Amino acid sequence: MIRKFLTKLLNNMKLHNKFLIMYVFCVIIPLIITDAIVFLSIYEQEYNNRMYELENIANKYVSTIESTVVYNSRIARAICDNEELNHFLDEKYESKSAFFIKYYDFVSKSFFRTLITARSDQVAIYVDNPTIADSMYFKHMYKAVDSDWYRRFKETGREEALLVYYDDSIDPLNDRQQKFYYVKKMHLYDSKCDKLLRIDINSSEIRSQLLRFSSKYLMYVCNGDYVVFARFGEAVKNINIEKVEKEHKLEVHKVYTAYGTDLDVYVFSDELLINSIIQSNLWIILLLLFFTLVFPILIMKMIEKSLASRIKKLDTAFNGDQADKFQPIAHIEGNDEISTLMKNYNTIVSVNNELINSLYKDKLKEQENDLSRKNAELLALQSQINPHFMFNSLESIRMHSILKGEDETAEMVEKLAVMTRQNVEWGNDLVTIKKETESIEAYLYLQSYRFGDRLSFTVDVNEDCEKYLLPKLTLVTFVENACVHGIESKSSAGWIFVRVYKNAEHLCMEVEDTGGGMTEDEIRSLLNSIDAVSIDMIKGKKHVGILNACLRLKLHTDGDVSFNIDSEVGVGMCVLIKIPLSTLREST
Repeated sequence: MIRKFLTKLLNNMKLHNKFLIMYVFCVIIPLIITDAIVFLSIYEQEYNNRMYELENIANKYVSTIESTVVYNSRIARAICDNEELNHFLDEKYESKSAFFIKYYDFVSKSFFRTLITARSDQVAIYVDNPTIADSMYFKHMYKAVDSDWYRRFKETGREEALLVYYDDSIDPLNDRQQKFYYVKKMHLYDSKCDKLLRIDINSSEIRSQLLRFSSKYLMYVCNGDYVVFARFGEAVKNINIEKVEKEHKLEVHKVYTAYGTDLDVYVFSDELLINSIIQSNLWIILLLLFFTLVFPILIMKMIEKSLASRIKKLDTAFNGDQADKFQPIAHIEGNDEISTLMKNYNTIVSVNNELINSLYKDKLKEQENDLSRKNAELLALQSQINPHFMFNSLESIRMHSILKGEDETAEMVEKLAVMTRQNVEWGNDLVTIKKETESIEAYLYLQSYRFGDRLSFTVDVNEDCEKYLLPKLTLVTFVENACVHGIESKSSAGWIFVRVYKNAEHLCMEVEDTGGGMTEDEIRSLLNSIDAVSIDMIKGKKHVGILNACLRLKLHTDGDVSFNIDSEVGVGMCVLIKIPLSTLREST
């Protein structure tokens, strides 16, 4: 219903509008869809590359911070687990001089000095031992109790912690306002006093390491609202990170957690990917637009003008002033189908003007004679199908074989007689499918004597198909072709399958063999011959039997029959014939 409506609509439409519709639906829309898919693919790839780059930078930041923290934690663990150091800090000294004598001896000779000198960061141990004196590395615990870092450490409730904060008591312009501490309790042994290790991590050193990475993107390392490190960011100690996220297009967020402290690493990109893609591929985009939009429009306009101007000439010629005499077209240009049509029109006009009356009468008589001649030739060709059997002597041969006890020969002659009787009875060219099936079974039975175990066959015909009428020996011809060109061409055993059934509104007939098969070129050539088959064509040609059967089926169905061939060399071949049930008659 829709197809008929669209066909009617297009038939009533001007040629210009048809070209416009064709261009929109066959060029513009597919082009937009294709370009959109390509652009989305490029955009996705660019997005993934950019995100991968941001992700890589964020991972480097996290790795740098992590390596610094892990290194300090290992140093701290080595210091805290040292038995000699713990005994030194637990010992009660009689005087400060006694402590300093022990202190210099311990620091200069023990591993502690090696660990301390290996660090550029400041290391301090706070001890609740009143007999020790404040020194470079050891301090009284009471001096830490009121400090901001000690209070923060106690609030964590942990044995070790990473502390990140700002000391507002220091000049804001001083880098040391930013505090970065690693704190760990020392209680490996049964100690007589509390000990607390603090490593002042050098934030300037971390900053210098982070500055080695890409300087292309905005980056923040935050602890809550505190900014630990920023590149291109605001020089403030706290920041509203949600506001920053809204102002940038791309973002990667990594979280590094160490000893109760979360460090958030943010990397942002301001660059618009679409603008980047367009700028980097501007000439390609312009050329693409020209060759996919402007250039096709110009070409289509030229084609439209070429067609429309000459079609208009034809329209003017057909609608001439003289109704009884057409005028020839002058100045025919080009050599395409429309030019050929105009030339043919001129030829028709010339013939029409010369032979308006006599030509039609003579042509009609000639066509009647030609039809009679072709019908006669068809009957003559019909008699050429399987002209190898004589029915008159077959019965006497069969009886003689029975009398001599040669039952197998008698059965062969009987099957041959079935085929011969149908072949010589020309009172009617049509037979039922049931009769045709009997001829097929008789033929295959005879061929089984010839091929022996090399031939097996199955004939399957639905009962509701047996009364349909077909030209006689048409289906037998395809079976014969399967034997001669299929089974005979192979030395191994083969099968022939004959199937007749209904499929929806069609009668389907299949002849399949497991013989030598055909190549694609041979199939294409045979189908082309079937499509163009005529009586003149099949005289002396290859596959004359097949072409003859196809021609008779076409004449019987007024051309409403389809042939399909499926084959593979060395595997076999299957011929499918489909005829609409509405074109067939049934026997009464």
